[in-house]
Amino acid sequence: MAARKSKPPAYRRLKVYITAAVAGAIAAGAALLLFALMIFFLKLPVSHSRFFSLLSFGTGCLVAGFFAGRTKRRGGIGSGIKAALLFTLPVVLLGFTLGDFSASPPIGAEETASAASVGTGAGLAALNKLIIAVLCGAAGGVAGVNKDGGF
Repeated sequence: MAARKSKPPAYRRLKVYITAAVAGAIAAGAALLLFALMIFFLKLPVSHSRFFSLLSFGTGCLVAGFFAGRTKRRGGIGSGIKAALLFTLPVVLLGFTLGDFSASPPIGAEETASAASVGTGAGLAALNKLIIAVLCGAAGGVAGVNKDGGF
């Protein structure tokens, strides 16, 4: 008989969180698409898009935490936070790399804004996302652990 190759234990531990983060990304993408359609069809002001973006991000973190808590069935707060932070990592890195558009100065004020104020805005936006990720991930993890039967 051929010996089965076993995956390293670290992969098995991370697999739960990676799967949960992917589920959170799918949920966030679906929520973002729904909110974009709402803005388009209901002719809402574009200034509402930042709120809807954060709301879809929170939805993704909530779903990631729920999936991690539901899979592990213990340690809901910790599992949810870990999954949400794993989902948040690429979002924050892309925000720093591509530039956080919410931190950009208003139209016409480009020459008055200093580079330090834009950098501070990007850091503050990342901190806001981390706070949302921790709170929503913890709530989703607890809900996932306490969910009984079915989906």
